Amino acid sequence: MDTFTAIAKSLGEVTLIAVLLGTGLPVIFATGIRLWSMEPATADGAGAGTRNQVAQVLAYLCFAIVIVAVVLGILYIAKDFISHTFDIQLFGAKPPKK
Repeated sequence: MDTFTAIAKSLGEVTLIAVLLGTGLPVIFATGIRLWSMEPATADGAGAGTRNQVAQVLAYLCFAIVIVAVVLGILYIAKDFISHTFDIQLFGAKPPKK
C-alpha cells in the first residue's frame, strides 16, 4: 500500500506541473499577445497611432516570463550535458567524474 501511495503522490505532482506549464505558459503568452494589440484608451481619437504604454509594458513582461521559463526548461533538460562539458552544476547536477 505504501508503494501505491508513493506512486499516486508522484503522479499527482507530475500532473500538476504538466497542467501549470502546459496551460499556464500558453495563457501567459496569449495574454501578452492580447495586451500587445490593445488600442489607445482615448475616445476622442487623440493619440491615434500610439499604443497603450501600460499594456505594452505588461505584454513585454508576459513575453519575458515565457522566455525565462523556456530557457530554464532547456537548461534543466541539458543539466548533465552542461555539467559534463563545462563543469558547471545547474539544478543539482552531479559533477563529472575525474
